[in-house]
Amino acid sequence: MTSTSPLIDEIDAQLDQLAPITLDEINTEARLMTRVDRKYFLPRGLFSDLIDATSDDFRVLTIEEKRRFMYRTVYFDSPEFRFFRDHVQRRRHRFKVRTRTYVDTGTCHLEVKSKGYRGQTVKQRIDHPIEDPWNLTEAGTEFIDSIVAGAPGRTPLSEQLQPVLETIYDRITLCHDGQRLTCDLDIRAVYGDDSHVGPQDVLVETKSEGGGGRWDQLLKAAGIRPHQVSKYCVAAALLYPELPSNPWARTIDHYFRPAA
Repeated sequence: MTSTSPLIDEIDAQLDQLAPITLDEINTEARLMTRVDRKYFLPRGLFSDLIDATSDDFRVLTIEEKRRFMYRTVYFDSPEFRFFRDHVQRRRHRFKVRTRTYVDTGTCHLEVKSKGYRGQTVKQRIDHPIEDPWNLTEAGTEFIDSIVAGAPGRTPLSEQLQPVLETIYDRITLCHDGQRLTCDLDIRAVYGDDSHVGPQDVLVETKSEGGGGRWDQLLKAAGIRPHQVSKYCVAAALLYPELPSNPWARTIDHYFRPAA
């Protein structure tokens, strides 16, 4: 999936002017495996304007001269969609389990992402075979249970988990002073023959230890407020219409549509 619109070409040209940062540098400066996340939908024009406004400060992740990367993420859940329902019910301690393939670098990880009691996001991961992102390994199930089963009121769940959907999108990563931005474009949700495409807007997620980074301040000044959205939950509600979707109904109606 490669974006080809004139505005994407303009954004790519802007990224070429930013100072580069390597993945190792990001992991040193702003690994942020425990963090506060805020998500925003930005029109691409505004996104381009903010890149210009912060070009002296923020650096862009660059790998072999590439600055925009394709991600493919397979999510796992139980047959009754326990993780999804925990999000609907806004349980204070909830999880996502996924394999994430970094297409351009040829790497894959199994990740367990949890939301803690103080609203912080904690992400833990291990390597996963890139050739089989739709299946969990024995090491993977042990890793999942070591995290999920250790949570209050939880029992081992990994043997029940199955792949339920995949999201595909392009990502730009910006970094400055311990803050990190992930900027997702052309989001698509897929399972089997069913597919839904996301907004023209850029889904920007700000990540910092305490929240309130530079872009959060600029977006607040521009009248853009954080948006409660989960790519997994929106995708699941789209692909499995029998699931409850009330928390994301406005997001779905406004931003997502069936793929042509």
